[in-house]
Amino acid sequence: MANRTLADIELSRVYFEILIDLAKNQKDTTIQYGELVNAAKLAYPNNTFVQKAIATSMGRRLDAVRDFTSLHNLPDLTSLVVSKATGDNGIGFAKSFDGDAVRQQVSAFEWQSVQISFSEFLNEETQQFIQRQAEKVQRKPKKIKEPEAREIWWKYYQANKEAIGKISDSDKEQIIQLIMTCVLPADALAKVKSVVMA
Repeated sequence: MANRTLADIELSRVYFEILIDLAKNQKDTTIQYGELVNAAKLAYPNNTFVQKAIATSMGRRLDAVRDFTSLHNLPDLTSLVVSKATGDNGIGFAKSFDGDAVRQQVSAFEWQSVQISFSEFLNEETQQFIQRQAEKVQRKPKKIKEPEAREIWWKYYQANKEAIGKISDSDKEQIIQLIMTCVLPADALAKVKSVVMA
């Protein structure tokens, strides 16, 4: 797995949603890099990562989608993303794949049940990111910044909210403070809950 950032993870989730919708509902249609970024910005006006995204940095984000489809032997959804100038896939994609053939596979595939697995894949990616941050802290003490800690907690909470249940604002703030010291969200939650129960 690549060393993805939170921006890579969040943008790949958004791009996957748009690409899978395109594959389901507009078969045999492509989307230009800039159009994908713009579609994401329209769909997620309050998402900071999405609003800061630009077409030229899309490769890393599409790589996560490609890794997922490859891992699960699915047609490569990223084949739907093409250059405005050429109407075909980028050079990196074209070196390894026949874009037209892959797009035909995407069009013929049944995409109805794939979304949950991609969410799990990204949850694993998020956990790996958190682990890398914790390892960095062990090498050189550095805290995770509060906005990033809040984003980490939000992603963890969204992926596990049924199991977590209701949590007070006070407990949430304690968890975020622990995450800022590179405690994994699950460990921070357990630590805060154990204090409340004691």
